[in-house]
Amino acid sequence: MGLVAEPSNQQPAPSRPPRTLSAMVFAILPLVLIAFGMAGLLGQCSFNPGGPTAQVPTVDVPAELDRAADRVDFPIADPQLPPGWRANSVAVLTLRSHAEVVRIGYLTGDGRYLRFSQSTAAEEELVTADTRQAPRALGTVEAGGRQWVRYEGVAGEQAWATERDGVRVLIAGNADEPELRTLAEAVLQAPTRP
Repeated sequence: MGLVAEPSNQQPAPSRPPRTLSAMVFAILPLVLIAFGMAGLLGQCSFNPGGPTAQVPTVDVPAELDRAADRVDFPIADPQLPPGWRANSVAVLTLRSHAEVVRIGYLTGDGRYLRFSQSTAAEEELVTADTRQAPRALGTVEAGGRQWVRYEGVAGEQAWATERDGVRVLIAGNADEPELRTLAEAVLQAPTRP
């Protein structure tokens, strides 16, 4: 057997960088820093060690109720609530019977949610529209010098209904009983917008 001659122009293979975890981290680190730098410059991300915070809207209730008063044919109550309570929505809804409902959503001082609905609709229809189920009365409760019928709500909510000057009123939400009473009393004492 003869010997095979090695080509003289062949160069040795270049050495490869080591394939260790630290080598990979140092290879990727500049790319990550560049990505975060660009995102920060463009305002697409932020660092918040306390977690996300949600901005809850606040609405101008008097202005919204003035607009609602043009759409309905009953006086609208505008409850005055304690400091710390915030209205976050006002809407005018139309039920199947074509009765209009003015609904105001509130966040209580403790961050729980309540809504106040007022309408000339029958109580059963108003309760069904709010609780999204057939009305199931749980008894009565006295608040603000008036008897309110308590209804089962959805997802642990409570709903209370009564009448004020020929207008059905309903309060509902996940608040506790003292907060429901606060809203009930404010509703019954509220000035109205014709």
